[in-house]
Amino acid sequence: MTDKHSKKTGPTAHETHEKGAYKDETMQAIHAQLMREKEEPTEGFSQMPIFLLFIFGALMFWGGIYLANYSGSFRSDVFDPNWHPVPLGEGDITEAAFDPMKKGKKLFSRQCQQCHQAEGQGIPGVYPPLVDSPWVVGDEERLIKILLLGMSGPIEVKGESYNGNMPTVGMWSDREIAAVLTFVRYSWGNEASPIAEEKVTEVRASLGDRKTPWTPDELLKFHPM
Repeated sequence: MTDKHSKKTGPTAHETHEKGAYKDETMQAIHAQLMREKEEPTEGFSQMPIFLLFIFGALMFWGGIYLANYSGSFRSDVFDPNWHPVPLGEGDITEAAFDPMKKGKKLFSRQCQQCHQAEGQGIPGVYPPLVDSPWVVGDEERLIKILLLGMSGPIEVKGESYNGNMPTVGMWSDREIAAVLTFVRYSWGNEASPIAEEKVTEVRASLGDRKTPWTPDELLKFHPM
């Protein structure tokens, strides 16, 4: 005989069915909620970001300028892979005349102006002036020797003493040395004669193997004022 008061050992089939139906309803409700939160699809195209429009516009503008300058008017004969240049004969190119004053001014501005100043007035007590200086407008060979090897020791210019070092620019070409000396000898009121490149070549050859700078006394011994 079955005991009325015995305990249940598990859920009935009806209870299991009800729980399954409840789960299905819950999942359907969650799915419906998620679908409602999604953005509804629309027809057509999405709008292009504005910065891309600026980039494309800039590229088109640059391309237009490039083609205008380098397209060669789209002529078929602009580029020829079989073209070989023909050497020009003598006299086809006229070399620009060398201007020693123009070249000398550039060299002076680059190398000498810091010490002797833009107008050649120098710095009192430190760097001697080039204006109306007997060292500049006097013996040209003495002046060339100073630039080729430099000079070290006390000198007197226009009644004022200076005791510095004049560096060499002997690494310059003879033409460059002649140009810068011609410039300083005919600038700021100086009116000394120009110095020829050939004269610099001659003086350089006379120095032999000497590498040491001159002293003022040495130069004045060979080239007195």
